[in-house]
Amino acid sequence: MYQVFIAEDEPAALQHLCTIIKIKCPNFQVTGTAENGKDALEQLGELKPDILITDVKMPVMDGITLVKRAKEKYPDILSVIVSGYQEFSYARSALRYGVCDYILKPVKPSSLQESMRILEGRLDEYYYGLRNQVIRDMCTGTFSESPRFRRIFPEDEYYIALLRKNSLPRRFVETRGIEIFSIKEEQMMVYGRDEVEALYICPGKLLFHNSFYQMMMHQLEKEKRTLAFYTLVLKETPVAANELPDVIRSLYYTLDHRLIIGKNQIIDVDQESPEAEQRPDYDSVSLNRLKFLIKERNFRQLEDEILRSFAEWEKKGYTQLSVEEKVREIFRIFRCENMLDESVENSEYFIDDAFYYAENMNKLAENICQILCRNRMEEVQKIKIDTPEFFEKIEAYMKEHLSEPMSAQKICSVFGISQTYLSRLFRKYSRTSFSKRLAIFRVEKAQKIMEENKELFIKDVASMVGFSDQFYFSRIFRSVTGVSPAEYLREMKTNQTELAQEDDNTSPDSDIF
Repeated sequence: MYQVFIAEDEPAALQHLCTIIKIKCPNFQVTGTAENGKDALEQLGELKPDILITDVKMPVMDGITLVKRAKEKYPDILSVIVSGYQEFSYARSALRYGVCDYILKPVKPSSLQESMRILEGRLDEYYYGLRNQVIRDMCTGTFSESPRFRRIFPEDEYYIALLRKNSLPRRFVETRGIEIFSIKEEQMMVYGRDEVEALYICPGKLLFHNSFYQMMMHQLEKEKRTLAFYTLVLKETPVAANELPDVIRSLYYTLDHRLIIGKNQIIDVDQESPEAEQRPDYDSVSLNRLKFLIKERNFRQLEDEILRSFAEWEKKGYTQLSVEEKVREIFRIFRCENMLDESVENSEYFIDDAFYYAENMNKLAENICQILCRNRMEEVQKIKIDTPEFFEKIEAYMKEHLSEPMSAQKICSVFGISQTYLSRLFRKYSRTSFSKRLAIFRVEKAQKIMEENKELFIKDVASMVGFSDQFYFSRIFRSVTGVSPAEYLREMKTNQTELAQEDDNTSPDSDIF
């Protein structure tokens, strides 16, 4: 419910405006009134309304001055001027202060209703953007108190869960996936740092299962088609709106410090007691053996030693962050012995991708061995496949199979290359990641389908480009294009209607009479 403040010194005119809003504008409510601009300005700071409706002529402080001061102090408030006909030219000068509309007295209900309808659209978009920003800030730990926080989260209680499909997000901006936000139509808010993550913020009134746990199990069942393994961190008891920032950060902390490559986990933070994180380490014997094998250039045994270490870490249940730390230690040893041709920057990118696409610890170990021990065996093949033409073949295959389940592992299998090499190709020829490129291809194909058949249901379009969940498709679509599929369709139909009208107006018959 959007809030309106009215500044009007004529009681009858004030009552008239309040009545129109109450009867004709169901998504608005009048939360304050004043008989002069000075009192109005003082109340604006306390009430923080969304819209200010003010008469031009008032005692103490007129409406034009009020709008100017309000714009300076509270730039997010939208203003509407009400004036008599003789004040029309005077009211127009208020446009320089960002007035959204001016309405002539006596105010017609239809005029005010239409103005409020337009402003509602602006407010919808504003609050959607503000909600996304607040959620992002809560997730990154940069949130600070916002006077409109309770407008975004008006309910008494919320349920929260964090679902991560596969590994933790990449660290590098260039290869990071597409940031995901729920669309405006969704009542349950969703945010993801990339395409395989979802933070669910569910208002208590939407809980339609016996428990939040059951609700998330239902959601998880829908997601299983697109994951190798998952980590679900949830708080089954509801929290008050003002607790959201702290609880959300605790969920992310738990995810970061508990995610294990290849292991399905459901963690209820209400029931779990903090556990000391086990950190993998090389004993002196293993470390010396690794250095000896590097000096001997014994790649076969080096690979065996690395695979053995990963198997041991998997057995002990070491977390992804801990394993990353030790992998970087191995890389440092290789670099010190001049056994790593890749730059530090490229190595970090490849490590990033190796973890991101790893389905389990064995696959991860193979990816690391590929970078450290097998790259030299690919040098001959590299001459043949490290070309724009070969990369174009990969992209062409992706475009031809968009309706099918697709992963980096499948592409590697089809083209007979390693994940490390696939990452290198995408980094070199597209400057983005495989998963982000795939999402963009699917959205572009969806746009083409909608342009060719505007009567299709969105769920059918989603299915045709490889999405089983309509809402997930809509989130990806909006993240790529800036509009939802429904908005995109409406815009196309509007443009088509306008073009048809232009054709009618310019046809030869239109000039006969």
